[in-house]
Amino acid sequence: MSLRDSSAPRGEEIIAPIRVRTSSAGSRTAAPRPPRRWKTAAALLLMVSLTAAGIWWIGHLSRHPIATPPAAPQTETPPPLPAPPPGVKASSEPRLPSSPPLPAAAEPVGSSASQDASPVEAVRQRLVSAERLAAAGNLPAAQADYQEALQLDPQSQIAREGLQRVKTRMAAEEFRRSMAEGFAALNTGDLTGAQARFLKAKALRPEAPDVAEALAQTEIRRRTARIDAARQRALAAEQHEDWAGALAAYEESLGMEQTLQFAQEGKERTAALVTLERRIAVFVNQPGLLDSDAQLENAARLLLDIQAAPPVGPRLRAEADKLDALVQTAKTPVRVTIASDSLTEVSVYRVGRLGRFGARELSLRPGTYTIVGSRDGYRDERLELIVKPNPEPIRVTIVCNVKV
Repeated sequence: MSLRDSSAPRGEEIIAPIRVRTSSAGSRTAAPRPPRRWKTAAALLLMVSLTAAGIWWIGHLSRHPIATPPAAPQTETPPPLPAPPPGVKASSEPRLPSSPPLPAAAEPVGSSASQDASPVEAVRQRLVSAERLAAAGNLPAAQADYQEALQLDPQSQIAREGLQRVKTRMAAEEFRRSMAEGFAALNTGDLTGAQARFLKAKALRPEAPDVAEALAQTEIRRRTARIDAARQRALAAEQHEDWAGALAAYEESLGMEQTLQFAQEGKERTAALVTLERRIAVFVNQPGLLDSDAQLENAARLLLDIQAAPPVGPRLRAEADKLDALVQTAKTPVRVTIASDSLTEVSVYRVGRLGRFGARELSLRPGTYTIVGSRDGYRDERLELIVKPNPEPIRVTIVCNVKV
């Protein structure tokens, strides 16, 4: 048998057993030592692995420069060491620690990923702030944050619903505040302010029954206040004998409430006094009307009406006294002497035909009279006589002495 077997694989050594002769004396045989070439092969293999790892690391750094990453980098595993040749045991020495994980290349500022993440984060922050402000009761600030979130993301349903909730709460608080301020103003008598606040509440909740009731209560108070004001004006006008002003105030009160007894009685009283005042003024301002017998009779009847009227004030009483004096003067006759030639026919309008006479005395009330003289073949003579209250007698002459 030969030392090498042709059927053995290439590269594999076959060591043939060696026969050792022993002496007859039974001497010991020394133990065989392990081959030293195994240790040498393991050391070479370790050096090759370290060299390969270093070359790979330098190439990796040249292709991927280290930058500060925003997030933790992923670990890359270095390539495995080459397997030892067949028949060589792997080294029992510990392997060197793997290289530290390489950070992923940081994206430059303003990249698309950052741009996509920034608005989302901004919306989230606005929503969180809005919820916190709403919970704290700062509704205007919460509304502003929800609106800003909607501007950043118009499709955000959360922002839209949150904004609607805040608006609803703000409207409810505004309604309650307006109602409270309205009742406070009503209690202090500020009816105009109360009505304004209740109308503001009605604009927020048009169908609210408490608003309608508050407005009705305010209107009743306003009408009552207007009636009281009109009554006070009427009383003040009566004290100043402004009967026309008092009558207008009573009529205003009846326009607001037809069943007001004080206004009905006041209207009847002041209306009668207004009529008396106007009738008196006609004769006082135009005393010549009393020259007429008919007007003198009317003036006398007016004096009787004044006596039957309700008590009048001193001013109207003074006017009535003036009228009474005018009536008495108009009724007091004045002596008038008419002289003629006993040939002239004399007539006095409002008195009658006096005939022919030399002189005649008449008693005439103050006023204007027309004396006419006529004679056949002569031109008529006409004389206007104004009779005024005068203690001295009046004398006039009328004669027809112009022939025709």
